[in-house]
Amino acid sequence: MSEVIYLLLGWLATVGGCYALGRILWSRLGLAMTREEEIGFSLLLGAAEYSLLLFGLGLAHLYYRGVFFALPVVLGLAAWRLGSFSLSADRLPPLSRGLRWLLLLLGGPFAVLYLSNAMAPEISPDGSTYHLGLVARYYREHAMVPVHTSIYAALSQGVEMLFLSAYAIGRHSAAGMVHATFLFLLPWMMLSWARRRGYAAAGVAAGLLVFLSPVVGVDGISAYNDLAGAAVVFAVFALLDRWDETREPGLLYAIGALAGFSYGVKYTLALAVPLALGWVFWRERKWRPVLVVAGCAAVMILPWMARNAVWWQNPVAPLFNAWFPNPYVHQWFEKEYKLSMTTYTLPSRWMIPWEVTVQGQTLGGRLGPVFLLTPLALLSLRNELGRRLLLGWLVFTATYFSNIGTRFLIPGLPFAALALAMLPWPRYLLGALVVVHGVLSWPDAMTMYGERYGWRLEKVVWREALRIKEPEEFLRNHLGSYPIARLIDAEVPAGRRVFSFQQIADAYSHAEILVGFQSAQGEILRDAVDNALREERKPGLQVRFQFPARPLQQVRAMVGKDWPEARWSVHEMRVFDGGKEIPRSPHWRAQADSTTELAPFAFDNSPVTRWIADVPWKKGHGLTLDLGVPQMVDEVVLEMSPDQPWEGIVLDGIPEAKISARHVTPPTGLRRIAMEEFLSRNVQYIVAASDEYWYRDLRTRMDYWGIEAVGTRANHTLYRILLPGENARIINR
Repeated sequence: MSEVIYLLLGWLATVGGCYALGRILWSRLGLAMTREEEIGFSLLLGAAEYSLLLFGLGLAHLYYRGVFFALPVVLGLAAWRLGSFSLSADRLPPLSRGLRWLLLLLGGPFAVLYLSNAMAPEISPDGSTYHLGLVARYYREHAMVPVHTSIYAALSQGVEMLFLSAYAIGRHSAAGMVHATFLFLLPWMMLSWARRRGYAAAGVAAGLLVFLSPVVGVDGISAYNDLAGAAVVFAVFALLDRWDETREPGLLYAIGALAGFSYGVKYTLALAVPLALGWVFWRERKWRPVLVVAGCAAVMILPWMARNAVWWQNPVAPLFNAWFPNPYVHQWFEKEYKLSMTTYTLPSRWMIPWEVTVQGQTLGGRLGPVFLLTPLALLSLRNELGRRLLLGWLVFTATYFSNIGTRFLIPGLPFAALALAMLPWPRYLLGALVVVHGVLSWPDAMTMYGERYGWRLEKVVWREALRIKEPEEFLRNHLGSYPIARLIDAEVPAGRRVFSFQQIADAYSHAEILVGFQSAQGEILRDAVDNALREERKPGLQVRFQFPARPLQQVRAMVGKDWPEARWSVHEMRVFDGGKEIPRSPHWRAQADSTTELAPFAFDNSPVTRWIADVPWKKGHGLTLDLGVPQMVDEVVLEMSPDQPWEGIVLDGIPEAKISARHVTPPTGLRRIAMEEFLSRNVQYIVAASDEYWYRDLRTRMDYWGIEAVGTRANHTLYRILLPGENARIINR
């Protein structure tokens, strides 16, 4: 029971701190709104500023439990002393009895479903990995620190700052409860806006359409940020709509702060900033209000950009690495990652509407079949309010095709739902539509259509929420990588790192888990494994350049023509004089026109590392060796993998060089050499899952790799890499 108490304390402290700070700020703006609106806007504005405050505490190395307890208390006392908790006496028009019953009968059961799952142990795919994994690390370090082994650490983490406050007190489930707060707040904001505009029935219907949506529910109770983002951008829209009516100057400060916070929540939501600036300028045609909005937004955005500029050499890391080249995220990875997010495994984009509404597995969840009617919302173009809502829908779904997961439709969903509900439906038909949506969205009903195992909630879990049922059992049954995460926590000494091809539930482990696809460092190690195992990736091709001997200080191999579909790599570049290789020297310097930080790999005598270009072949790009002083050279050899063309490679300034290529037998012992590369980077443990291509090879050839099995949990096995000389049974093959 003590765990439940701390869970609730963590949630209350965080939400209470946000609300207290929001009330202080809101009361200073002197805005005339109703009580219902003040509650919602104060909480969101406070969340934005509280997040920024916690960002500053992280830079000051003040992430301690006592601080997270004391901060909301101090803010609460300050708000009380200032009289900021006093709410407006004005109220929105009351809801009819029928609408109240509809909210209670449909929303009530789902509220129970959501609260029980939010309080249960965190099992979401991303929440249990990087969202809370990074939060847990910051808390262990007592500071926000650069984590160059994860691209996700470079993203803005405005909501994660709120998670951190809750996690410090109540751990994982407290963070989930913070996000669930936004799940309940979003329909509250939608209904408040609709009631002010005289569309109470449409507001109830639209709020329920969003609240009952299966993907909204499962996302909202998890330690994600999509519902928080949706609530923030809808608040920006509602405040702009309000400002359009009243022109209250104080609204501009709130609009700018929340628009800037949208960037802090998620990069794609930063479209709230140009929306706000464009709206204000278009309606006012003066620069002063625009500058107020821009200035307040900048206060929320610039800290994240400055952090990234210092820590990642890229203010918008992990994106736009072609504009800001850095050693932490490679351009080619960014290109491939974006491509995978735009397709998933769907054979055609025409399948998206059915997948995101009915099927729900490939794209991670479903909105509900009723949202197949969303195109009808276009009929609302006939009136001004409808056009405004459709503008919000257009803006906040504009980036959807950069990641077609269902949950990335959530920010635009409130606008679409309101536009749909505000059509001139007969009231009974609109009510029936909402009831059908509720029935089809209940967990038991969802087993009768679509994909059974799509991302969704399964049932009310009060026993797990109240910790009557052992959390370990729930986590082992619902989070596949949890058992191996606990084994890692028990077996890996402090300071050692673990490599995995896949994400592990590192929010439940203290070890640093380096995932192969999440950073340049991970790519290097993944590359080492591929180069050791895959025949087409081994250094089995030698390209030889022979020419009359001459003194050279620089040797440059470069591409003689554009080749957009190819990516060039070199395992080793060797220079000869009279048939003898010129010995490597510490004075040598390697450079490249792409990924220059990898250029030394072409001169390290390791067959499992390689320099690899970060861009497609482009004429004139190449790899350069500076010998320090002129030396006689008559031959240059490039050791390459056979999975790439070589005919377009030339030596700069030596057009008469005779070029030949031959296939050779790759060196032996590549598996062990790969493991030595791991050890050199302080990675002494590896995890392999049964569905990974190297799993069987690791199990059957541990002596070749020079590893020992530590233990197996579910479908994962943890191995320790043996230190040199530790075990004489290492086989050099």
